[in-house]
Amino acid sequence: MKLNTSLLKELDNIIEHVCDDLLIADYNGEILKASATFDDTYEMHAPDMVGESVYELERQGYFNPSITRLVIESGKKMTLKQRNKIGRDIIVTGIPIMDERGELMFVVSFTRDITDFIVLQDQYKSLEVEMMQYKKELEFLRNEHLEVEGIIAESPKMKQIFQLINKIAGFDANVLLTGNSGVGKSMLAKFIHNTSSRKDGPFIEINCGAIPESLLESELFGYEKGSFTGANKEGKTGLIELAQNGTLFLDEISEMPLSLQVKVLRVIQEKKIMRVGGNQELFVDFRLITASNRKLEDQVKAGLFREDLYYRLKVIPIHIPSLKDRREDIVPMCMYFMEKFNDLYGLNKKISYVVMEVFQKYDWPGNIRELENLIERMVLTSESDAIGLECLPPSMKTAGYDDSQIATSSILTVALEDLERQMVQDAYKKCGTTVGVAKMLGISQPTATRKIKKYIKEPEKDPMQLFVNEYVFNR
Repeated sequence: MKLNTSLLKELDNIIEHVCDDLLIADYNGEILKASATFDDTYEMHAPDMVGESVYELERQGYFNPSITRLVIESGKKMTLKQRNKIGRDIIVTGIPIMDERGELMFVVSFTRDITDFIVLQDQYKSLEVEMMQYKKELEFLRNEHLEVEGIIAESPKMKQIFQLINKIAGFDANVLLTGNSGVGKSMLAKFIHNTSSRKDGPFIEINCGAIPESLLESELFGYEKGSFTGANKEGKTGLIELAQNGTLFLDEISEMPLSLQVKVLRVIQEKKIMRVGGNQELFVDFRLITASNRKLEDQVKAGLFREDLYYRLKVIPIHIPSLKDRREDIVPMCMYFMEKFNDLYGLNKKISYVVMEVFQKYDWPGNIRELENLIERMVLTSESDAIGLECLPPSMKTAGYDDSQIATSSILTVALEDLERQMVQDAYKKCGTTVGVAKMLGISQPTATRKIKKYIKEPEKDPMQLFVNEYVFNR
């Protein structure tokens, strides 16, 4: 079938202004016209296509399938995804052109290369998945406070612990923290994370004893959608996944059921997990820190904890002593918590020497947590700015305080003076700025400025007097 000269000119003018590749064939599949851009899409010179059969070109693999052939066979407009000979993805639309009798005259088809679009779509999906991961991490960490405050290590035992932590923090070896409740295991876990090469990654903490056994596995490993009744219809990312490139802290690891211990052991060994209800393994990369206030050796002997898991966790064991076994840290902690709660509540409370003496003698069964809670309670409930013995609970008032020992207050004063002077001088020597000193000592910048002015700039003045004036009143 031949087109007249006038129509050909009109067709040429139209094709020149069409961005998409365009091809016209007659009802037999013979190509009458092709746009110049076919050279890029199909690696065929457009003039060479004229007169060729779409059936033959399909057989040679240029069209797979041929939209023109399908339109000729169906007589209907069609759109489909096609792959050309050079492996690019194309969307093709074929339109039948009928004469006045309703018989097929021509088939006009146009194509659009969508390979780049598909690549962008895949990249977008990948970014979307990554953003969802970050969103879940942010949601989980929204109420988490990763800044480690109140690090106190004046006692020889705690100084040894921090020396050890500084040695191993940069390595990914598993750490097992042990010690009684309230000694600061969670705080030390965060400190290890913040001083490690993974400090820019997430810190994911989970208390194995606070989550029902039936939910612990899904919390740790996550689950696919529809895994069980009541599950989130979109599925859920597990905490192990959320710890990717960061630190996973499993507190109270001794409370983990035996059935789950074997799965955790496999994660440690292979660095792979599988979500509940899933069939695809996921690679995970995290630093593991665990903690327990029970003796895991006894748990192993009792058959309540796997021996192989215990030795996997105990690569770097760190035992944190109770507060009564590091009494040198009590006074600095009192200083820190007084500063903290006075700043927090906008108060100016002071604590008596007598109370400080009781604190020094008391055994603190609840450890740091008990000390912190007590100071906060006294700061808030004392009738005046002076915190004396009347603010202590009855059990503490008889914890060894003796009026005949009032003279020891002078000893405490000297100890406080020496301690604070040394702390401020050391911090200023290392940092050289009020901001650095405030951060290192866990105090506000204005307080750091005042202390530096008193203890560094004017050394002839009493180096401990500022603390005494601010937080301690003489009985």
